[in-house]
This record gives sequence, C-alpha cells and structure tokens, in this order.
Amino acid sequence: MIKILAALFFGYLLVALEAIVPGGVLGLLGFVCLLASSYFAHLEYGGWMIPLIVFLIGGFGGVLLVFYQFKWLVQSKFGKNMFVHATSGAVKKEKLLQELVGKNGHAETDHHPEGLVRVDDKTYDSFCSSGFLSKGAEVEIIKADAFRLIVRPL
Repeated sequence: MIKILAALFFGYLLVALEAIVPGGVLGLLGFVCLLASSYFAHLEYGGWMIPLIVFLIGGFGGVLLVFYQFKWLVQSKFGKNMFVHATSGAVKKEKLLQELVGKNGHAETDHHPEGLVRVDDKTYDSFCSSGFLSKGAEVEIIKADAFRLIVRPL
C-alpha cells in the first residue's frame, strides 16, 4: 500500500511541477508514476479491478490537481508573475492592415510574388495577386490578411 501511495504522490508532484516547468517531460513522468501505482496495486492485490480503480482515481485526481492548480496560480502572487495580464497597447496589426485597403503605394522590392510595399512612409509585407511585380511599380492594396497586404499593379 505504501508503494501505491508513494507512486501516486510522486506522480502528482511531477504533474504539479509541470505547470511551473513546461516542456511535457515532468507531466509524462507523472503519468508513468500513475501507471507504476497501478502496477504496484496489481502486485499487491492481484487481478485487474483494483489496479483499474487505482488508475482511474489517480487520473481523476491528476485532472483535479491541474484544474485547481491553474485556478490558484492565476490568483497567486507567484502565478501573476508567470502569466501575461496586459497587452502592449499597440493597435493590432490585422486591424492596421485592414485600414490600408484601397490605398496606393509602391513596391520596395521585386515581388516573386511576395515582397515589400511602401504605403504612407511605412513598409509592409505584401503579395502580388498577378505574380511578378518590378521594384518601384505603383500598386493598389486590394485586400489584407492577418500578416500581409495583397496588392495589384496599377
């Protein structure tokens, strides 16, 4: 019985440390400890019912631990240092790009079909809908996606 409880305890400890030290290795080792506790239950009690119960209760306890841990971490002084709670205050790039649709600019580089375009004294990543575009060509912005402007030559 001591081996079963010790394996569960170390498994829970490793799962709890996984939230602080990300990477997946500690969580995986915690799962191995859960399997080990089921194996120890099989050695001590035999059969498959008790090891299954140990595994299910241990797994449910692990899920509760993770849920409680993240609920507690967000509110704790330690957790507030770990999580981002504010943004930089800058305008989202996608919204900024949408405001440029319909404006004209010029190609800073050749487009094959991607390149750089200058609009309102700022340079943006762009994609030419017609394929190749020479450096210095005048363009119209016809669309914006999350990361770049879609342009066509004038």
